[in-house]
Amino acid sequence: MSILFKDIYINDHYSVLGKNMFNVRFKANEYTNSFYNGKKSIEEAEEVLLVKAIDGINKKVDVCISSDLTDQLTASSYSLSKYNYPYIGVYSACSSFVSGLIVASSLINSGLRSAMVCVCSHTLSSEKQYRFPIEYGPYRRKVSTTTLSGALSSIVSKEKGNIRIEYATIGTPVDIGYSDINNFGAIMAMSCAKTIYEHLKDTKRSINYYDIILTGDLGIYGLSILKGVLSKEYKISGGNLVDAGSIIYENFESKTAGASGPVCLPFAFFNYVLNSKYKRVLLVGSGSLHSKKSSLIKNSIPSISHALSVEVIK
Repeated sequence: MSILFKDIYINDHYSVLGKNMFNVRFKANEYTNSFYNGKKSIEEAEEVLLVKAIDGINKKVDVCISSDLTDQLTASSYSLSKYNYPYIGVYSACSSFVSGLIVASSLINSGLRSAMVCVCSHTLSSEKQYRFPIEYGPYRRKVSTTTLSGALSSIVSKEKGNIRIEYATIGTPVDIGYSDINNFGAIMAMSCAKTIYEHLKDTKRSINYYDIILTGDLGIYGLSILKGVLSKEYKISGGNLVDAGSIIYENFESKTAGASGPVCLPFAFFNYVLNSKYKRVLLVGSGSLHSKKSSLIKNSIPSISHALSVEVIK
């Protein structure tokens, strides 16, 4: 299902990263120098990242829409309790920035003046929750990705800016019967391909309409699978496909397949795509919809992908 938005823009953004944690290719607005950020737990440290991202914009909005990877969105809820914003928590795993923008744009279409969309993640809290404690020292498979520690906030409104939101395509969950929590790219590639196909069908556009299609965090192997699925199942060439997780780290010696997390897609968009020549952009956020419990009982993992087309006005 696709929705056409009129005269809605992304006006501002602010990003925060852990400077000493990763060899990251692009620059953030602000960095922190510790895993713990002066707190007693890594969960509280993640809240610090989000608070810094919100404070970096420092604008009054009608509503704040936020997401993270912690149980019941605790990082978002605890962080937003420090403010007086009406708050909506959304969750679609690593596709949450795109789903947050869709919710924000819909609310503004209904009469609100502005919305803030935020996401955050922390490599230690994510690994502890979904895969294994870092202290365990397990062997990392080449197909696994490393969660980006950071936070990003953005402003959406009807105030004219240089990023215009056009179409949103809401994806459907896809379950291919796969259950490896260390290979999210393979899990999410099929839903990503399906959403891209549905978007092009709904909008009556060819894939070449877009200068770049930026996917969320499939990693280098997931991106290869996506291109294969698009070609074989949908007869679509993916020459303009770029994966955010695949381009964030400068080397992959310790980062395997690339970066992951809900911050990946917006961080690459604001810090790479906007600084390039691209004007017509399709953002495709992808998410692995598993939980601690579903993984422990060896359930297969559904995935979801949402798409948002934007026009960059130079």
